[in-house]
Amino acid sequence: MNRLVLPMLGAIGIALMLGGCSAPAGLAVFQRDAVARDQLPAEAASTEIPKLENSRLLVEADGVRYYAAQGENRTLTCLVAVSDARPGNFIGGCGSSRATGQIVSISGQVGKSATLVTDGFETKELVAQGWRKIHQNVLVGGR
Repeated sequence: MNRLVLPMLGAIGIALMLGGCSAPAGLAVFQRDAVARDQLPAEAASTEIPKLENSRLLVEADGVRYYAAQGENRTLTCLVAVSDARPGNFIGGCGSSRATGQIVSISGQVGKSATLVTDGFETKELVAQGWRKIHQNVLVGGR
């Protein structure tokens, strides 16, 4: 009996470890199907460094649309901020899709600073530093 139990427990342990390794990296927003509003505006999508695809509109706030996008090999997750008040003005930045906590922070042309955080990241410290949470994954302002 012991001869059967030990190999079986070992196989279950390996299966559990491998199951944990295969969890999808990135933001949960990429788990839903894309809709028309999720497509990056042409000027932002034409950026070749890196080539962005698989975008999702996260939130619109204060005349700016904030998108999460992934690079073509999905190792990068990007935050792209597009100004509605000034067509053609956008800023973006990318970080590792495997990051935990803050993925990337951007600031520039659209007149705002923003940071993209992973799902479930505790943002109290960022809020205390002056950031304002506008979406579960996006904070704006800061110092």
